[in-house]
Amino acid sequence: MKPLFVTLAGLAATFGMAVPAHADGTDDQFLATVQTVGISFPDRGRAIAAGKWVCEKAGEGTQMADLVKIVESQNPALTEDKAAKFTAIAANVYCPKVLASLGVNTP
Repeated sequence: MKPLFVTLAGLAATFGMAVPAHADGTDDQFLATVQTVGISFPDRGRAIAAGKWVCEKAGEGTQMADLVKIVESQNPALTEDKAAKFTAIAANVYCPKVLASLGVNTP
């Protein structure tokens, strides 16, 4: 099992995301859930920014499968499975309404 999640920071930087100054309860929920599935990250703020980026792009109509591919390509240490989990967690935590509008069932 690879506990590496080295470059989500790169994903956020690549897309020009500003790093939030502090985490709120939703951010804490997101980070805890990501860690629960075995994904680690070097910078909380950048992981949060990357998660919010997922929702921004989903809200603009980018397909979830394409978002998984982008997350994976920007994070070479991340397996496809973990990229999919990260993307799903981000969408479920930050934008469940966007998922519903795309016809994706959320728990």
